[in-house]
Amino acid sequence: MDYFARYRDLIDDWDAFVAAVERPLPTTIWANPLKITPDKLQTLMAEGGVALTPVPWYPGAFRLPDGVMPGLRWEYLAGLYQVQEEAALLPALLLDPQPGERVLDMCAAPGNKTAQMGAMMQNRGTLIANDRSNGRMRAARHALSRIGLVNVTTMTRDGANLPGEMGLFDKIMVDVPCSCEGTCRKDPVVLERSSVGTSKKIARIQTALLRKAVQLCRPGGRIVYATCTFAPEENELVLDAILRETGDTLRLCAAAVPGLTASPGLTEWQGQPLHPDLHLSSRIWPQQNDTGGFFVAVLEKIGNPLTVNGERFLRLETEPGDLSPGNWMGMLVERFGLDTAVFDELAAVRWSNRGLYLVNRELQLPDGVRLDSPGLFFIRTGHRHAKMTTEATLLLGQHATRNVIELTSPQAKTYLQRQIVTPTPAQTASLTETGFVIMNYRGYPLGQGVFHTKSGQIESHFPKAWSRADVQL
Repeated sequence: MDYFARYRDLIDDWDAFVAAVERPLPTTIWANPLKITPDKLQTLMAEGGVALTPVPWYPGAFRLPDGVMPGLRWEYLAGLYQVQEEAALLPALLLDPQPGERVLDMCAAPGNKTAQMGAMMQNRGTLIANDRSNGRMRAARHALSRIGLVNVTTMTRDGANLPGEMGLFDKIMVDVPCSCEGTCRKDPVVLERSSVGTSKKIARIQTALLRKAVQLCRPGGRIVYATCTFAPEENELVLDAILRETGDTLRLCAAAVPGLTASPGLTEWQGQPLHPDLHLSSRIWPQQNDTGGFFVAVLEKIGNPLTVNGERFLRLETEPGDLSPGNWMGMLVERFGLDTAVFDELAAVRWSNRGLYLVNRELQLPDGVRLDSPGLFFIRTGHRHAKMTTEATLLLGQHATRNVIELTSPQAKTYLQRQIVTPTPAQTASLTETGFVIMNYRGYPLGQGVFHTKSGQIESHFPKAWSRADVQL
């Protein structure tokens, strides 16, 4: 604990802090509201032998019992829940993104907070998820797809240098790269890379990111600045610098949530006085709630949002959604009996050679800015038969009325392991012909397979990258 000695005077109960840091970190999940209610998830998991403990301060979040591997469960593969460290749930809750708003996540990878915000927005509005790392964004896109988000567009740029053509945003998440001291319960190695010198170096990057967020925030809008470190150099000192730089442009708001114990931000560090309102920010110490460490501050940009105009948004070329046999909507209605009303607020766009992407019609994307991909990869074209992707099936399959098979537990495990499924005659009695079928387990879609009428068997099309040999049902 020598590394943390400089924080000793900031911590009310040093012995409790040391004990918490040395314990394993509890695993927390949240129910995906696009696919399941918290009560149903709790019941479903209990029937599978997993008792969930509700997180008192965050509705829909639960702690898992020790020993449960969340990424190996079928509920995870079906996108019914997302894994996210408990303290890391706080920034999005404080940002409070609403349906229809325009929101920016400046440092989005690995995507947990983006997924949380996209679901909070009820799959509406515009959420742009940016990160400078291509590799980390690939992993983030996997999480966003599994959750079923059609309101998220990804891009990979240095957040501190985002162009003015991005337009203005109602809400901006600035969850900056940091020294990660607060994650030491799950990754003690981070402390070997941390030092005061490292914190001061990272603080320059953090300050540049927050400065850009202030520029891109709409007057009257909100910015949340967050780190998973204890270092004042990366927390209060960064905010102090920006507040002094911007004058009356910003004001700090309370960053407290009922039921979550937190300490106020520092207004002085090592003899240096800081902005007096920094006490409104929150420090989460591990012993307070048995979580990781976190820092979060809420900023409001002063001004009248009605004075802003002249923004330019990209005009998306949407694919027509009619019922002709060759059209995407006609294909889905014919094969799976989907009600066309499901697509009233959605549109399909041809963004790349891969196929069609599903987006919400409220999407407002910047014109003249390079973007990776919008919404949800929807239909893979270029083959003999167009195929709805697994991620789209997880979202839309719940509305299918035909060519759906309800799997038994052994069949579901076989399917998730990408093996041939042999259904009973009763299971295939309602299937129309050879072709794609939606594979359900306990009423929730897992993906698609191909039913062959001659053999009576189903070929699993569960993605190879998602498949787990030791999946738990």
